[in-house]
Amino acid sequence: MMRSKKTVRVCLRALLLATILSAGGRAIQAATETLLTTQTPQLTNVSDGSTTNYELGAKFTSGVAGHFNAIRFWKSSKETGTHVGHIWNAAGQLLTSVTFASETASGWQQQSLASPLAVNANTVYVVTVNTGSTYYVVTDTGFATKIVNHDLSSAVGGNGVYGPPGKFPTYTWESSNYFRDVVFTPDTSTGLTSSPSSVNLGNVNVGSSASQTVTLTNTETVSVTISKVASSGTGFSATGITLPLTLAAGKTASLKVTFKPTSMGNATGSVTVTSNATNPTLTISLSAVGMQPGISDVPSSISFGSVVVGVSNTQTLTISDSGNANLTVSQASISGTGFALSSPTLPATLLPGKSIAFTVRFSPTIAGSYSGKVSITSNAPSATLSVPLTGTGVTQSLQLSATPISVAFGNVTDGSRSSQTITLKNTGNSSVSVSKVTPTGTYFSVGGLTLPVTMSVGQTTSFSVAFAPTTVGTFSGTVSVTSTATNSPLSIPLTGAGVASTTHEAVLSWTPSTSIVSGYNVYRGSQKGGPYTKINTSLVPGSNYSDLTVQAGLTYYYVVTSVTSNGTESVYSSQISATIP
Repeated sequence: MMRSKKTVRVCLRALLLATILSAGGRAIQAATETLLTTQTPQLTNVSDGSTTNYELGAKFTSGVAGHFNAIRFWKSSKETGTHVGHIWNAAGQLLTSVTFASETASGWQQQSLASPLAVNANTVYVVTVNTGSTYYVVTDTGFATKIVNHDLSSAVGGNGVYGPPGKFPTYTWESSNYFRDVVFTPDTSTGLTSSPSSVNLGNVNVGSSASQTVTLTNTETVSVTISKVASSGTGFSATGITLPLTLAAGKTASLKVTFKPTSMGNATGSVTVTSNATNPTLTISLSAVGMQPGISDVPSSISFGSVVVGVSNTQTLTISDSGNANLTVSQASISGTGFALSSPTLPATLLPGKSIAFTVRFSPTIAGSYSGKVSITSNAPSATLSVPLTGTGVTQSLQLSATPISVAFGNVTDGSRSSQTITLKNTGNSSVSVSKVTPTGTYFSVGGLTLPVTMSVGQTTSFSVAFAPTTVGTFSGTVSVTSTATNSPLSIPLTGAGVASTTHEAVLSWTPSTSIVSGYNVYRGSQKGGPYTKINTSLVPGSNYSDLTVQAGLTYYYVVTSVTSNGTESVYSSQISATIP
């Protein structure tokens, strides 16, 4: 976050609403305070790049205990998107959060918390709000000097914090003020108080426990009697006070709060202290996280199907930590004839969501059904995970088939060539290698296949076989395919006949034109009277033409035109016909 350094004069106006209430004969002042009141930023619509967003915040303290009721931030006119406000303690523990709704286009935005957050006096808190669309506001060096408004004051040194969106920000730049603020209600009443006002017991492993001491203080001017202490929430308990307990004015008592989780996940609860103080019910909110590793496997069972005897097949088994605490995989073993396991170095520790891979191998030695299991030992609640294994050993089958199984070329004019395709397929259960494809018989040949070639189960390959007779007659032969298949050599019969070529011709002649012409065009049709199509590619210089494109058994109709030197073409001549025998 690099910007030129600027100097800002800060002008504060107090925002203080006070109402005098009465409770049990005692005067109580309820007030709301903000740190920045109605200040406005020096720079608006600031951006550090179209893809750069931040979590922006400020550090502050209160001189008295009280409650945070809402979070505020100053919105840039170009800023869009969803904004989420957070309040953290100085160590980075999230205390509460709220999503802003019904925002205006720009200026101060305020969103009430779902419930007030109790805070202690002289304790550093951090309020943050994310940028919505890279834009934000700032007053450089805005926190270079301490800002004080009633009970609230900014923290001096390293203030104006920023970091990745949604995370506790730890970076600073020139004591910048990013205009993040809270609405605070000081606690000016007397009664029974607790320190801390809320307890977070942190991460606790299932089966273990964690405790924290809460100090209860009588801030009354008279004695207070505590008649009941009750805890709620699974895994939470409160001990250390013998009831009833009378506290003289200004005296304290220690309460021990314990969390002993029975399951994984976030846990909340409370301790309620009942007394005859001005506040007869004091509630201390509790939170913690039950920590426990979990173990999951993919797949949950492994089937190798059919595997040829003497051949090995492998599959991967993935073990993952599905819990929220580190998973330690201490041992892996395999049972069952024909199965083997390759594993990473153990013991191995997995972070939540991480995984390791094992290789399971099946190598049958005889035909038949096999079964076994992989056993994984870890610190998860179910200490041993079992993954069933199955497979079937089958006898090796080496088979090769051809399509078609025979090739008939029919009649082929001598001096010409005819080709067909033969497809080979591995129809067994093991790889087959083809080493030779040999044709026999006069005028037969093969091509299009590079040898040797190895074919896996179900794979196909093709080659061509040709028949090119040069004499008239009937011919036969074979294609012999040599391979590692048990039906080698595979023989494919071939037949074909060489026939003599037949040429048909229609010879045309006409009476030359008496005019001077450059040549003639010949037109042909398939029915009497046309239509006709010109069949010569260039002008015919003489008065005769041979049509070599006719076919036996058909009748053709011809007309001729003459063409002068300037390209003028005459009308059609009289029509003549020719029937090809």
